[in-house]
Amino acid sequence: MKTLPLFLLIPALQASPLSLEVVKNTAREIDEILGLGQREQKITPNDLVDDPAFLRRSYLNIAGRLPSHEEAETFLDSTDADKRGHLTEHLANSPGLKSRLFNYWADLLRLQTNEEASGLGWHVWLRNAVDTNMPYDKMVNSMLSADGHIAEDPAAGYYLRDRGMLLDNVSNTVQVFLGHQIGCAQCHDHPFDTFTQMDYYQLASFLGGTDYRFAGTRDKVREVMGVDPTKRPDLSRMSQKDRRKTLAKMKKKGSSMRQEAKDIASLFRYHNRNALTTNTSRQLKLPEDYKYEDGIPGEAIKPRTIFGDKLDNVPPEKRKDAFANWVTAKQNPFFTKVIANRLWAYVFGAGVVPELDNWSNSAKPLYPELMETLETAMKMTDYDVPEFLRILYHTELFQREASATDPIQGAAFHFSGPILRRMSAEEIRDSFVTLSSGVVDDNINTGLESAWTEYADSYTFLMNASAKEIREIDEINDGAEVARRQAQADGAKIRTAIREAKEAGDTKKMQRLYAKAKELREKIGKKGKRYGMDNEAYEMASAAISRRAPRGKASYSQFEMRASEIPAPARGNTFVREFGASDRETPNAAHTKATVPQTLRLLNGIETALLTSKKNQFSKSVMKIESPEERLEFLFLSLYSAKPTTQEKEAFLPEVQTINGTAILARAMITSNRFLFVQ
Repeated sequence: MKTLPLFLLIPALQASPLSLEVVKNTAREIDEILGLGQREQKITPNDLVDDPAFLRRSYLNIAGRLPSHEEAETFLDSTDADKRGHLTEHLANSPGLKSRLFNYWADLLRLQTNEEASGLGWHVWLRNAVDTNMPYDKMVNSMLSADGHIAEDPAAGYYLRDRGMLLDNVSNTVQVFLGHQIGCAQCHDHPFDTFTQMDYYQLASFLGGTDYRFAGTRDKVREVMGVDPTKRPDLSRMSQKDRRKTLAKMKKKGSSMRQEAKDIASLFRYHNRNALTTNTSRQLKLPEDYKYEDGIPGEAIKPRTIFGDKLDNVPPEKRKDAFANWVTAKQNPFFTKVIANRLWAYVFGAGVVPELDNWSNSAKPLYPELMETLETAMKMTDYDVPEFLRILYHTELFQREASATDPIQGAAFHFSGPILRRMSAEEIRDSFVTLSSGVVDDNINTGLESAWTEYADSYTFLMNASAKEIREIDEINDGAEVARRQAQADGAKIRTAIREAKEAGDTKKMQRLYAKAKELREKIGKKGKRYGMDNEAYEMASAAISRRAPRGKASYSQFEMRASEIPAPARGNTFVREFGASDRETPNAAHTKATVPQTLRLLNGIETALLTSKKNQFSKSVMKIESPEERLEFLFLSLYSAKPTTQEKEAFLPEVQTINGTAILARAMITSNRFLFVQ
């Protein structure tokens, strides 16, 4: 393939956002490289889609939802010659793009919002990173170099997600950010790659000093106890008799102080679960069953990188930062390429390099120059992901008809058009939200942020509390623990009594016991006054000394918020999990496989029942329309983003003569492939 001059080689210091001229010319450059490669391989690109298909594809692929009836009608009725370009620009700068993009990062990074305080803090941090367009390289570097308590550095949630599983975290890091699967080398030399077990341990050794504990506990307890390790009696100047007396007093006092210190330290017991520190004296060692000749079982390993710039002899206190900088460096041979390839697949359905997570064993791309161009474009935007996506959305490829040929697993794809795909779980859900509540892209769940702020403020208060306040908090907390256990015992007795009353058929006794159980729950659940205890210092510290972070009240009901605003992963019986949303256990664990339960849920579930409820926007609009022709057009614009053809009018007008018939047709439409697939 001939090398084309790269129009996109503009001055590297140009700031984001890029001018529309640069964006369009870079998109044109991509199309030309792709077209040249296709001509050489005798591949015919697909035709351009019509306006309705482009409209629907743009909203789903860029904003992650269907266009509303008004948005669809406005676009289709427009006579603007460049209305496609204007729509692309509008959506590429919309909150909908950030909502969909957050779902992507959360799935890729296995974010779990409710994983103690660390999950909540990381969720809020990542959401803010997306909202503020934090450059991708800085976002990744912040996570990989994070250290300390989650309240001080929420990006530490990346490491705390795999608390105590350092080697697994290293595998995920290399897979997600560098596109290589080195997990096999954790136990033995990689059978299908050049990575050895020694390579694996040398790389992991950069993080070998990671210790999942809170370094501030000891200092705070010493402060409360009034202990100054520098002020110890000089025993060498004492007589033997005085030395024995002093040591005896110190032992007696020390025993009492150790017991008190242990009790006070219990206030910080959950901080170890939400913090990490670097122990410079700790080193990663080879496993005891290491069997290769290049190392000795149990031997401490010095860190070294596995490709690119060779880093070694890094001081222990700088190893984590060195690792983060190596991963995210522009000169790293894979960092930029891997994210550019992932985002190409995010837009078009498959990567230029087919194996997104396994570049070593991937088939060669059909268009090598295209991959080089994408890498250059990513660097040109200074790792601004929305700007990079904006370029891809302006390509002619994005406007081509979907490819009817599925890519062969592991084989390079020809990209005659984007790959036909089924809507993701979040896209289906958010489309129903749009139908039911209108455009809610600006609705932010500030409950998560407020819950996180409450926790962080509580942590700050606790770490700055006086010795008197700490002792006061500890005393109340001890009493609360006793009361909690008593409440648990009382609750168990009540449940047993309810069961016995139910077996005996004593309904009056059951009612009394249910009322008693309710009273007990209310007593336990009073925030800041747990078990009847009321203290300002205890209330301020309660979030920080609890195992679980506070649960902030959502700003809107679930059907007035996008999926990105809801804690994840969702429970197994929820709509998005039913339709394949990620369980956040492995990177990119979401799927779009069709199942029978999904069809039943579309027909009978509470989510789609909202569409026929008299209280939502969609059904209200339908009921106001008296003309069957207008009613049918409303259904088609709302669900298919298109106006019905003459043939469709003839076929479906008889079905919308009544409101009941219209509701039946609407249910049939939302279970159709035309609705569920992105054409």
